Amino acid sequence: MTNKLKSKELRLTILMILAMITWGLSWTNAKIVGSYGDAPLMMFWRFFFATLSFAPIVWLKGHSFKIPWKSLQFIMLNSFFMTSYNYFYFKGTQVGLAGAGGVLVTTLNPILTASFSALFFGGYLLRKDIFGLLLGLAGGGLIIRIWEMDMALLFQSGNFHFIMASLSWVSVTLITSKSKKVISYIPYSFWCFALSTFFSLTLALNEPILDVFQYDGIFWLNIMFLGTGAMAFGTSIYFQASVELGPKKASAYIFTVPLTAIGFATYYLDEPLILTTIIGGFLAILAVYLINK
Repeated sequence: MTNKLKSKELRLTILMILAMITWGLSWTNAKIVGSYGDAPLMMFWRFFFATLSFAPIVWLKGHSFKIPWKSLQFIMLNSFFMTSYNYFYFKGTQVGLAGAGGVLVTTLNPILTASFSALFFGGYLLRKDIFGLLLGLAGGGLIIRIWEMDMALLFQSGNFHFIMASLSWVSVTLITSKSKKVISYIPYSFWCFALSTFFSLTLALNEPILDVFQYDGIFWLNIMFLGTGAMAFGTSIYFQASVELGPKKASAYIFTVPLTAIGFATYYLDEPLILTTIIGGFLAILAVYLINK
């Protein structure tokens, strides 16, 4: 590997770590904004601000806003599953076990992505990949202390939303990895955000859309971070990694999200931090290393 290629991969690795930190914080953000309104309303404004903040990046990077015809199917499919993911994500944080569900999503995502990629798209799993996936699953189980949980409670209606969110995000990852042949990830990200805004608006037609202008600064701080930080920055970097590293390696970084998610929840929401969380987080990070090795 040349020095230039190594430097590019290191830069993308650093950006992915930062992106995963924004995703970890986004679970706390979602829990906070969920108290202000229902999922479709929060989704619409999240996608709206993501689209608005990402538009200048398309222009500054010298890309055209024109959509290649061959890429339209990828953009439409990806936008549908992004909208689906955000619906289940917001609903889950409102009615489900937010801590357990959040870890459930971020642990299932890489496992399902790697598995589906191998089964349906001609990918393959080496022994180290399988071991890494098992480590990530074990890490997630430690973080949520699964041996103490009532499994019937874990899969009740609220947590069902988290499982559906995970399946939606697997589709997003695989579709994005296939889009690289027809469109750059920068205009692809912009149009996915824009179309998802439209899809969200159709779901929010009966919601008090303009009432958000009466909300306080806490709401605006959290919704702006969800739109510009976790989505415009975090999701676009994830799209780039899905294209350049492949779906299996890109999704492996998600194993680091449970640790940051619980860390931010501990700091901002006063949730307890325990030894099993630290050990589980370490195993998740080790899983990322093995899969990317």
